[in-house]
Amino acid sequence: MIAIVLNAAIPLADAAEDFAPFEGFKEQFTVALPSGWHVYNQSEAISRKQSPFGVVFFSAQPLTKPGEKTADIELLATADTGEIATSFVNRQPAGNGMTCSEFSRVAGGRLVPTQFLPKRIVLGGCQGFRVLMRAKYSKPEKAEWVVDVRAASDGKVLYLFSLRARAEHYETVLGTFENALATLKLSSPP
Repeated sequence: MIAIVLNAAIPLADAAEDFAPFEGFKEQFTVALPSGWHVYNQSEAISRKQSPFGVVFFSAQPLTKPGEKTADIELLATADTGEIATSFVNRQPAGNGMTCSEFSRVAGGRLVPTQFLPKRIVLGGCQGFRVLMRAKYSKPEKAEWVVDVRAASDGKVLYLFSLRARAEHYETVLGTFENALATLKLSSPP
């Protein structure tokens, strides 16, 4: 499954934001999100079952219409165009070399093509990588995109916390993304 989420031009990083603890996935991780933000578990909405895997969106506006369980296609399209500030985490089964205490360079290299050279980081109390990619089209009317992925694993689940935005919106929401990730704690590192 591929999730495409973009961020809005709303100047969230410049505003004085209040963050509130989010513990909806406390068996896996805790994080503080800007007050008023919404959480949408795409995998649970589609399968109607809880799972430790799948995509979870964090957004400044709801992605569902009132009373609905699944995301509204128009709201998702709005998020896709960058009109709704959004980040997400893709939770996948961890691979070999992906533990909290040691996320091997070989495992990090399996996340993206080698030309992007992941940078080592600590995320949520675990070893991980950051991958920053830019895509620019040859046609001037096409937008430039930035994909910023922070990866860590507890040995069971690979967490890919991601921010994807048009280049002109990336800096606007980067501060919010980084402030939230500064509060991230993976719950069950082995």
